[in-house]
Amino acid sequence: MKNDYLLTMFFVYTGLGVLIGLGFSLILPQVIPIPDHLFTLFLIASVAAGIMLGIINHLVFYYFVRRFTHYFNGVLKSVRNGDLRARSGLKTKGILAELNTNINKTIADLEKSQNAIHHDDLTGLPNRQALQQFFLNQDNDDKDYALLFLDVDRFKQINDTYGHVIGDEVLRYISFLLHDLAEGKGKVFRLSGDEFIIVHELYAVNRTAWELCQDIHQRFREPFFCAKHCIPISISIGVYEFCFGSEDFITILDQADQEMYKVKKRITDGFDVRKRRTLP
Repeated sequence: MKNDYLLTMFFVYTGLGVLIGLGFSLILPQVIPIPDHLFTLFLIASVAAGIMLGIINHLVFYYFVRRFTHYFNGVLKSVRNGDLRARSGLKTKGILAELNTNINKTIADLEKSQNAIHHDDLTGLPNRQALQQFFLNQDNDDKDYALLFLDVDRFKQINDTYGHVIGDEVLRYISFLLHDLAEGKGKVFRLSGDEFIIVHELYAVNRTAWELCQDIHQRFREPFFCAKHCIPISISIGVYEFCFGSEDFITILDQADQEMYKVKKRITDGFDVRKRRTLP
């Protein structure tokens, strides 16, 4: 609420007070006779009383305007700071209730849009944009973290063999398992295609990033069954440890990506060796 508006309302209230005082000084003598020598004093007193009434009304108006604007600004400040769960819990009626409803509806629509922008349609996991935002929002807390870069081995072969519909089901299954494994111990993101990211805080939980990798590999030892197909799934994982603020997001992601490709190369080389050994 701008100050010039409040100043305008001050003049409106005081002007109304003057009019009320004048009207009172003209109407009351028709009911109660006022001596002529006291009429001027009565007129001045009536106008002064009207002005005081106008000032009091303006102060009440000013108090409630400041109170409500301060309250709504607090809600909107929370939204600007990234808390899209913030809502106005004001219990009122009339025009303020309409304003309250519109603010909450706008925030809810903004939250839906933000979720749609920051989440992957297929898996429901936060996407690359959400991952970048997550890094931007972190403080330099001197804690050690690990970024796990996960890539599905031979996923193109799964798509070529079983079709993209089954391939999508595989990605949903992988997303579910990763979210289940990392819940309370890290955040899972779908980077793109068959690539996933887990950001894991070291030493804050009962298992290290390497133990989390072992748990992931253990869970994927069991094949995925879909539409009467038995689909084996294996994951290559690159791990890179870092502190927020020590390196930028792109560097951390690239380092974990390189570690993942080292793992994938060892798997591929081992797979090729086994194939050669079976040749006559």
